[in-house]
Amino acid sequence: MLEHVVTQDRKVILFYLPVVTPWWFENIVVHLIRAIARDHEVHVLVSPLWQNTGIGEEQINLIGDLDHVRWYVLDGPDHPLLRTDASGEDDLFALVDGINPDLVLCRSADIATPKRFPGIVRYIMEGAAPPFRTGSNWISLSPSLFDHGLMPSFSSEQADELDRLAEPLWGQMLADMALSTRAEFLTKTGLPNDKIIIGLPLEYEHEENFFGQHHHYSNNAEMILELASALGDDAILAVTNHPLNELYGDNRAVDAAISARHGQVVMLGSNEEAGHTTLALSQYCDGMIVGNSKSWSACAALGTPILRLSDFATGDWLHAYRDLPTFLADIAGGTARRADPALARRWFAFHLANSVFDPTDPTLDADEIVSRMIQPVDPDRWSHAITRYLDQPLEKAA
Repeated sequence: MLEHVVTQDRKVILFYLPVVTPWWFENIVVHLIRAIARDHEVHVLVSPLWQNTGIGEEQINLIGDLDHVRWYVLDGPDHPLLRTDASGEDDLFALVDGINPDLVLCRSADIATPKRFPGIVRYIMEGAAPPFRTGSNWISLSPSLFDHGLMPSFSSEQADELDRLAEPLWGQMLADMALSTRAEFLTKTGLPNDKIIIGLPLEYEHEENFFGQHHHYSNNAEMILELASALGDDAILAVTNHPLNELYGDNRAVDAAISARHGQVVMLGSNEEAGHTTLALSQYCDGMIVGNSKSWSACAALGTPILRLSDFATGDWLHAYRDLPTFLADIAGGTARRADPALARRWFAFHLANSVFDPTDPTLDADEIVSRMIQPVDPDRWSHAITRYLDQPLEKAA
């Protein structure tokens, strides 16, 4: 259901970008601004570069030719607060109220502040949904940050259409995935075949990732130690690192936590010999613990029990657990709940047909972006989107 209806043709659209990174701006946001600014009044609120969030002159110059776009660089002494909680910044609210946007596109880890903005608010979020392949810059425009697996109510005709569209998607996904067998996976990773394997994909930890304030644990090392302490001798915690942690992170605390639980926790390597490690782990573990990472969707597709530790919403069809003792007991007893397979297919079809898109698509225009904000569910775009998805050569989900 829409928050309110925007009827005028020319709209006031605000980009609120306190935690945009230069990469996100250059590869995603700049394309949205260019497309929207052709037809609408655009305002951009950004922070100066700090902890690799915000933008600098180099990013502004990418769209310096759009002299009708109005820029506001929020460089006051309290600008770091914009990343986490700007609810006390009265000047910010006065500025936004003065702009009075019809629509707001956010790249923000602070959800309390945008809730007070005028207009329809959408968050620019990563669109990946493994095991389905998507480009690294594909996005969705979401009403919240990490609501996972939600679906609206469909008519019987719409549900049938999504189920029909799911068939070729599922066939392509299974062909692309091409994982090794469980026995081969255990051999390559050194995991035992006589213990319950609990998967744990780590969250991205870096000074630029202010979304970490929504995790249930203060850091990955703490999470590993606490979860491992609840496991019995019949279980092992199989950890995979986030690829950006491996590239840019300081992994010493995680390494120390794993060493402290030697024999009970193992870090799986991400080398090519192990294949797509987190994806394979999602297939072959007995259950996976997730927070706000995208790894939940691989478990949903592959029928692996999920424990979700998050304050954000989770689709009922996932049958996700909320507490660790029940999760472990049901796995040990062979009664663990799994995602509804038919509804899993429907959700992936809905996500790929309706919600996710490529901001660099040369056919993308302002009307489509505005439509995605005002009318988040639109069956008229489903068939074309799936045809385009199936026809495009895309990178494989990692």
